[in-house]
Amino acid sequence: MAQALHSGREKHQESLCEELLRERAAVLARAGFAVEDALAKLDRLDRRFGEMMFRWQSLQAGSPEGAHPKEKQSVFEEINEIVEQFNAACQKAEIQYYYLIVTREALGLRRHETVQRLYRIPSKKKKMQAV
Repeated sequence: MAQALHSGREKHQESLCEELLRERAAVLARAGFAVEDALAKLDRLDRRFGEMMFRWQSLQAGSPEGAHPKEKQSVFEEINEIVEQFNAACQKAEIQYYYLIVTREALGLRRHETVQRLYRIPSKKKKMQAV
């Protein structure tokens, strides 16, 4: 009888340990996914920025259609809006990355070299100045 009780406690304890490990993994995964989502948004904004800069350069080079000053101003303003969005997304990505590192530390993971290589946050961009 005592052995059966002891065996039941061991199974219960083992079950709790497994549940804790699953929860730790889930918490760590959520923190990692948050960084990945933030970096994906930065990537989308960076591509949009590149497209708009190409358009701006085309307008500056004097496209065959002859760009109107209003079109140039519109592109200029859109580029600066993208820069603002990009910089805000950078700040959010930095915060999410910080949360990931704190979560790793709380779970006893002290080495972050691989995480640093995987999750590189780009530098903020500077707004265009009026020409």
